[in-house]
Amino acid sequence: MLIKKWNRTIHRYIGLIVSLFLIMWAITGFLLLNVPWYQKEATDLKTTTITVPSQPDQFTISYVGTKLIETGEYSWNEIRSITKTGDSFKVYVKRDPILRLTITADGNIEALKQDPILDFFYGLHVGEWKDLNYVTVLEVISVLTIFLVLSGLIYFLPRRKFKKKETSLK
Repeated sequence: MLIKKWNRTIHRYIGLIVSLFLIMWAITGFLLLNVPWYQKEATDLKTTTITVPSQPDQFTISYVGTKLIETGEYSWNEIRSITKTGDSFKVYVKRDPILRLTITADGNIEALKQDPILDFFYGLHVGEWKDLNYVTVLEVISVLTIFLVLSGLIYFLPRRKFKKKETSLK
């Protein structure tokens, strides 16, 4: 009984700590991907298209990065991340303000400028906090999440009571 009470207390407080991080990642991810009010179209780009390879399997993240560098408008130091979503690519470029490029399957580049506050949100979401070893924070949160799952099983699974069946001798 003491173990169950200790487990319940630890489970509650660790769950509250981990839930703060999960809420942070959910909110920043939502803001980065879905809310257009902090963005305006970038009209000062020199390059608005990149060449698309003839074979679709060659249209990869590294190919997009290389083609952006070849335009001369971007450098590897400026490109923060490239992700593939469906048939298009999203590229975050570190400038003032941040550029979010969307490269479509036909090679067109659509750019949005983002407010400076988004740099903070982006840093929270992808782990670019200054003066903090973010990998260690992720490892601690991961271990705590595993602990929550295991202790949750102990906490929430019903106890099986084995009652002796009463037998009557007749």
